Amino acid sequence: LPHLSPSSKSCAMLRASSLLLACLAAVQAFNAPMAFSPKGSLASSLASKPLVAAAPVSQRSFALDALQMSCTKDTRGYKMPMRKQCMLLKKRANNAMAVSFSHIRTHKTQSVNLQWKRIYWPEGNCYVKLRISTKAIKTLKTKPLNELAAKAGLDLKKHRCG
Repeated sequence: LPHLSPSSKSCAMLRASSLLLACLAAVQAFNAPMAFSPKGSLASSLASKPLVAAAPVSQRSFALDALQMSCTKDTRGYKMPMRKQCMLLKKRANNAMAVSFSHIRTHKTQSVNLQWKRIYWPEGNCYVKLRISTKAIKTLKTKPLNELAAKAGLDLKKHRCG
């Protein structure tokens, strides 16, 4: 950084080192065996305490599953996906424009009409509870549930009722 003044050099170095510490802490949470405690002149005040507590190896092996579970929330006893998406047809919101009378265009989203439905699954001899679009409800009248679930890569055993 030869073209910067001494004060902006130190500011840039401080930003770079804080970014490095944040990246190391994020990586450490998933694959380091012990807690990370920074050493050096920049982080001497943080050296007494570890930034992130170490998780046992058995818990870290399921880190991806834990991350996926953190992206869902429990609602009335069943897992509700945070993304507003049809489980069978994978329909999502569409980006569109709202045009006013004076022809001023603003961005808007056309969201999917999602419904929680209890659908009978003949192969599993039980009901499954899915969050599907109204278009998928119409499609279920012509195509079997098993076919749509296989195409969407959905495991119906995980969504059984009761």
